[in-house]
Amino acid sequence: MDTRPLGGAHKRQIEYLESHYKNFTKAEILFIDELRVVRNKVSYDGFFVKGEYLDRKLVAILQIIANLNDLVTQKL
Repeated sequence: MDTRPLGGAHKRQIEYLESHYKNFTKAEILFIDELRVVRNKVSYDGFFVKGEYLDRKLVAILQIIANLNDLVTQKL
């Protein structure tokens, strides 16, 4: 039985981020979506992320976190 939630809410959130906040590059949006796909595989398919993947992506992850923090700070 597939226990995945219906609706694609996370995908829509990424689309909203892309269309409303231009401080994210197309590459960053694509990477955020990649992280969404990986998260779904981990949550629903028992996929394990190797440490090497995180090591290779660390700089990009930290940049996205910084951009998101900047957005939150601007909104406060």
